[in-house]
Amino acid sequence: MEKNKFSKPALPAGRYLLYAIGEILLVVFGILIALSINNWNDNRKDRIAENELYKTLIESLEGDLVDVRAKTKIIDSAIVAQSIFITESLDTVTSRFSDAEIFDLINKVGYTSYSFVPNISLYNKIVQNNEIDLIQSEELQRKVIDMYEVQYWEYKDLDNTLERLAQEGLVSNFFGDISHLYITNTMEINPESFAEHYEQLGKDCRKIYFLSNTVRKSMLNCENKIQALLPLLREELKK
Repeated sequence: MEKNKFSKPALPAGRYLLYAIGEILLVVFGILIALSINNWNDNRKDRIAENELYKTLIESLEGDLVDVRAKTKIIDSAIVAQSIFITESLDTVTSRFSDAEIFDLINKVGYTSYSFVPNISLYNKIVQNNEIDLIQSEELQRKVIDMYEVQYWEYKDLDNTLERLAQEGLVSNFFGDISHLYITNTMEINPESFAEHYEQLGKDCRKIYFLSNTVRKSMLNCENKIQALLPLLREELKK
């Protein structure tokens, strides 16, 4: 009887302990649920931001693709014109082409100044806002970085060099004042003036011919990489 008498007060304390443990567990579970909901919301927001990033990149690269294709055609015509003035003699050119065609060829020689201008500012903004890590696929992220930080910059460096050489040669030596080549405002060539400047025209074309082809190759590389990257971005957008 004495044993039972002294053991009874411990029973409420045990119940209190169980109650306290239950309260703690409820709080812990509540915190875990709240964290889980927050994580779900954060992941959802990141996924929305990631999709918006894909849409922006796709739209920008599609614009770049249109531009690089158009500019490749232009530089192709410049290379053809340069090749003619490098390889053909004055007599061959004047007998093979009309005045209007020669006029057109002379203008096309300088088409190297029509540069492809990729939208690098968009990528710079993405990097500045720390959004590049929104791309979950490491391989896709690497391809995007390579496109903007390697391929585009390689092209821009080559194009800037070509522009500088053209300015030092064709523009200063030949295109500074070409009014002497034509009779009045027509497309008739002044034969004496054209003959006088023909050798210099060929030399200036020769200076930029190799680099013009190199720039063209870089533009084609840009086009190919854009074409390879766009389907990958579209595929991620579907997930």
